[in-house]
Amino acid sequence: MEKLNNRRKIADEVYFTSITDPKFKIDRVSVIFITNLSGNAAVNAVVPRLLAKCNADLTMPQLNRRLAELYSANLNWGVYSDGDCQLEDMSMTVLSNRYALDGEDILKDSIKILLDCIFKPKLENGLFPQQSVEIEKQNQIDDNNAEINNKSQYAYLKAYGEAFKGEPAAIRPNGMNSEVEAITPETATEAYKRLIHETRVEIICVGASDFAGIDSIFAEAFGSIERNPEKLVPTKRSSVKKEVSRFTETLDIEQSKLVMFHKTSSKNRFPFVIMQSLYGGTESSKLFSNVREKMSLCYYCYSRGGYAKGFLTTECGVDADNLERAETECLNQLEDIKKGSFTEEDINKVKRYYTNAIRSSVDTVSGVGSQCLSGIMYPEMAIPISEIIDRANAVTKEEIIEAANTLEPDTVFILRSDKEAAK
Repeated sequence: MEKLNNRRKIADEVYFTSITDPKFKIDRVSVIFITNLSGNAAVNAVVPRLLAKCNADLTMPQLNRRLAELYSANLNWGVYSDGDCQLEDMSMTVLSNRYALDGEDILKDSIKILLDCIFKPKLENGLFPQQSVEIEKQNQIDDNNAEINNKSQYAYLKAYGEAFKGEPAAIRPNGMNSEVEAITPETATEAYKRLIHETRVEIICVGASDFAGIDSIFAEAFGSIERNPEKLVPTKRSSVKKEVSRFTETLDIEQSKLVMFHKTSSKNRFPFVIMQSLYGGTESSKLFSNVREKMSLCYYCYSRGGYAKGFLTTECGVDADNLERAETECLNQLEDIKKGSFTEEDINKVKRYYTNAIRSSVDTVSGVGSQCLSGIMYPEMAIPISEIIDRANAVTKEEIIEAANTLEPDTVFILRSDKEAAK
């Protein structure tokens, strides 16, 4: 990915970026609405669902038929968080024009549909239809429940919420079920108006096309409405709790879950990333190799890192009888890194893994788009993939040790199996 020197402002807090790569046979156009995470998260999450199903000109069957005619173009949506922000993504993926049989401009025809869904939603008496709202509320609740039913993810979210309690990041981007249930056509319509009038918008186009003139289409669309964008609050790191927060929940599950959060003051991204991978990010990591494989203490054992919020997790699936020992041994692995108890070969394995992951991340249009968005959200990442790899490979053992020693324990959550607890 080249440096984002073609990102340009096309309307009030609306930005357009395009990346052309002839290796692709498709184009992806994403319109990403970025807002501060707030109590409106649940209703914000339901709005893209409503927009992606139909518009004022096309019913849902008609929309699906029209997308099929455009060589099976795909209209999609997504809602997620990044640090203290909520992102709502409306995207269109289409076959490149060069493969059209009769010289059709598939890209522009698809973008028109996307813009109609965004700017011409199906309304009744100025509101989203009650039935549509109820359907999408239930769909959102079903998705939330599916997330809860994944107990590893559930445990992570519980610990995450505690680690960042009182901060915007602790707000779930899809909202809680009780918040979703409270949505009405009125509140959904108000949220839609905020979406198009008050959010920052990043339009990212990736694919085989040169996207000539596409910026003008979006500039006209967003320039024709009144915009009063809110000020995005930069993601902030939180202080470590004075006393580690430990809490337990018991559920009807087969195995217990252990999630620990450490927070970091590290200001150097790449040593932190390599350190996290060495600790628990790969199959050669200390957690996997030692705690899971050699000691057989866990069914799974890994870590993930969040540089923006400055955290490192330790996550295990473990029998209740092994909870205490698993926690101790995981912390011992982290202490080993702090003391430098690892080899240059250990570092090289992690660097090879990271290099392959970064290279493969741009093998798809969505992957390139994600890298592009990362560079927009975090300017230090607005660099070519080759430079990202070079910076990662330049990380030294001393820098890894330094990054590890910035970590301090913050939160420990145990999701205990009631079957095991009853033994």
